[in-house]
Amino acid sequence: MPVPSRLLARLDAAIAQAISPFDQACLQAERAALRARQGHIDEAREIVRGLQPALVAGPRRRSHAPTLAAWLLIAEGLIEHYSALLPSARDKLARAHEIATLSQLLQLQALTAAWLAHMDYVRNDTASMLVHVRRALTLAAPGNHAARARANLVAAQAYHFAGRFDLAQPWYQRAHHHASDDGDETTLSALMHNMAWLRGSQAREAQLFGSPDEAQVRIAELGADSIGRFDAGIGTASLASLVPMLRALLMVLRADHAGALALYEEHLDGARRDGLSRLEPCFLADMAWCQVQLGRHDAALASARAVTASVDANCEIDDRAVALQRVAAVFEALRLEPDAERARSRAQADWNTHRDAQAALLRALDEALAPFVPA
Repeated sequence: MPVPSRLLARLDAAIAQAISPFDQACLQAERAALRARQGHIDEAREIVRGLQPALVAGPRRRSHAPTLAAWLLIAEGLIEHYSALLPSARDKLARAHEIATLSQLLQLQALTAAWLAHMDYVRNDTASMLVHVRRALTLAAPGNHAARARANLVAAQAYHFAGRFDLAQPWYQRAHHHASDDGDETTLSALMHNMAWLRGSQAREAQLFGSPDEAQVRIAELGADSIGRFDAGIGTASLASLVPMLRALLMVLRADHAGALALYEEHLDGARRDGLSRLEPCFLADMAWCQVQLGRHDAALASARAVTASVDANCEIDDRAVALQRVAAVFEALRLEPDAERARSRAQADWNTHRDAQAALLRALDEALAPFVPA
């Protein structure tokens, strides 16, 4: 039985005690945003639908209308993000941020800036991400744990992605502190997910590009185990394919080809529904490697061909490097050396570009976030 969320319990108590219908509506919209983050998308949508008439009618004090409008846009944006990582989610958060800015709702401005930073990170827009992280950390009051947790988590992920977990760790710790103070187990889960995925992805990169790191694999495996137990404990239902796909990735690194392939085949459709299509070339490349190791050569060749046909569409350069390096090994195992050489050459070029981008990202982070570095 899941443990009740402290943040959800606090919101429910505040809703029950709210004196004005306006205050109650804003709290209900905040509750919808939380339920969306927890993966209860239908419930979140139902709450938002129930609140729309209140927004159309308008609260008694017209000055309150922007607050409710912003909260409803936050909820709608997070529903779209956590249902399938839809790009339109950012548009909703941007509109909420604009409303909060024009109406001088500083704490909602900080919160929406933090979520825009999160979505900028997902779409690999470094300049916009840094603007929004700085804005969130500048505007958020010390007790605005939601904004501060999310902004610190984005900074942590960016440093981690840049290959500097040592610099990411203090930001992770501060994000953990704010999420814990807020009773927000869902953000704690996101922190664990993101850290484990980055560890797993970087362990795969290290193995593919010549410097295997067994310790990194083991830590990522422990992280995946912890996430599974934690999410089961708190009842998280959003993006349910993430943990199985991470486990499959790590099983490939452990040469458990049959186990990895079974997980990939079982959860690939779910990953597509969860909005992970941009990672599909990496998944298919891993599947091709497993298939060739299991003697399923026709299936391996079909999977490898699917990678080379799809890798240029909506695939980040680091993921493309990984997918092509993996299929190069598949082609080599199938004695298709010209195909292997083409894939290997493209993979190495992409990998070199990615390493340059990591260095540039690190410089940008250090410059933009210097005033906010955790003590």
